[in-house]
Amino acid sequence: MRSRFTFLLFCLIGQGIFFKVYGQEQPKLVIGIVVDQMRYDYLYRYWDDYSDGGFKRLMNNGYVIHDGHYQYAPTYTGPGHASIYTGTSPNVHGIIGNDWYDPIKKDYVYCAGDPDANTIGSESFDGKMSPHRLLASTLADQLELATNHRSKTLGISLKDRGSILPMGSNPDGAYWYDKTNGRFITSDYYQDKLPEWVQEFNKKKLVDEYMSKVWNTLLPLEEYDESLPDDKGFERPFPNSEGHTFPYDLAQLSTQVRFGIKNTPYNLLPATPFGNTLLVEFAKSMIEHDSLGMDMIPDLLAISFSSTDYAGHQFGNFSVEVQDVYLRLDRELEAFLNFLDEKIGLDNILIFLTADHGAADVPGIASTPAGYFLANGFENALKHRLKEQFGMDVIENFSNQQIHLVKNDSLDIESVIRSIQEFAFRFPGVKNIVRLNDFSKCVEDATICSTIRNGIMPGRSGDLYVQLHPGWISESYKAGGTTHGSTYVQDTHVPILFYGWRVKPANDYHRVYIQDIAPSVSTLLKIARPSGCTGKIIDNLLSASDQ
Repeated sequence: MRSRFTFLLFCLIGQGIFFKVYGQEQPKLVIGIVVDQMRYDYLYRYWDDYSDGGFKRLMNNGYVIHDGHYQYAPTYTGPGHASIYTGTSPNVHGIIGNDWYDPIKKDYVYCAGDPDANTIGSESFDGKMSPHRLLASTLADQLELATNHRSKTLGISLKDRGSILPMGSNPDGAYWYDKTNGRFITSDYYQDKLPEWVQEFNKKKLVDEYMSKVWNTLLPLEEYDESLPDDKGFERPFPNSEGHTFPYDLAQLSTQVRFGIKNTPYNLLPATPFGNTLLVEFAKSMIEHDSLGMDMIPDLLAISFSSTDYAGHQFGNFSVEVQDVYLRLDRELEAFLNFLDEKIGLDNILIFLTADHGAADVPGIASTPAGYFLANGFENALKHRLKEQFGMDVIENFSNQQIHLVKNDSLDIESVIRSIQEFAFRFPGVKNIVRLNDFSKCVEDATICSTIRNGIMPGRSGDLYVQLHPGWISESYKAGGTTHGSTYVQDTHVPILFYGWRVKPANDYHRVYIQDIAPSVSTLLKIARPSGCTGKIIDNLLSASDQ
């Protein structure tokens, strides 16, 4: 009798069926959703116009963290995605920006760029990507190790960095959007050819279908009273066009030519709500063809919605366009959750939703003092002053608000820094110059000093950080739209929601950091935390899940 039971148990385990007495219970699928540039207040600003089945479903039936923040700057897309899934900050995982100046190579590097990688699925160079600059393991890496590579771990996004960095070093795949042709592609870091189902998905040419439409508001325009009037300024029109009001004839915009440069439907798609639609359709196909969540071995799917960021940069955070993108994303989430419930069952899926950063209010419409930092003017005037004073170019590079100083033994660095400070304090928008190699001299608020320190890494970062006043953004947005990257709450405060498997509805008003997501999910999965993890488990979330 015992041998028959042992044989039956062996067969069941071989099929991936585990009993609690022999192993820990786990969700069948973990889905991490990142909404690029989503501020926390968007959950409530558009509340009355959301459906009951999208954001409201996650909030009414999930664990809602109201004081979730990034613990570092710069608050950009690359560092954000890396931090969510590594459970630590740029000073550990190494992704200190979307791109940064490499003082050794004397050139810029891109966070996901890899000159040794080759595009799979296209003839373009958009696939020369890999995670080789990421210096810590991710949640996906640890899940693969815990299950001896039986889990399926996959990342998808319109942005390459939004799919690559969450997956870490050894996933089953990462796919992103090629703006030159409207296809989803990957690189030979992951595989030698696109799976058949991805090839078939690309053949549907959904982008051509979406971009043949007119983008009008989902609801009557007068119901968008949470936003400023549609014809206000401070918005950038689509390339090669003049207008920035509804409706947008996407087919016509896709053929505009100016100065010999022609739009295509493929490079315009990301700034429309249909970029999110495309990604949801791709996610559904992936779940079906890769059988995600279809057995008892947990899988991980990282989804990053990018159109919210493209629209935010172009139109600004109080625009009708941004509100419409969120209302349509809400309906896409509703349809996606219904799909998951039908295919797998939401009780079997652990979902978390957050953002990679927030966004600053557009200075021209902000209620607080703000302005546009003239970075080029600052750099040129500072270089001229220092050259007159020291007889040489003292600044090697200025980017990401960081100054790289020339390494020269004949220079009196203390005198150089004093001169930079004297100049900077008189320049509009500059609050302080922070020494990145000696935070004992940081006279900012202690939280801001820590936020800056968490975002740098020796060997990759500069020598000085140009701290701006709250609300000041780059001069490149004087033409319209907004951006992010600062140490302040508009950029650091983001939603953090958990929903599904063993999650009990609750509101948490304690301070929680983004780096706390990965160790909390690792604990729910009963697996090791990512290698560089410095976050803490969200105690109330885990307590609620055990009830």
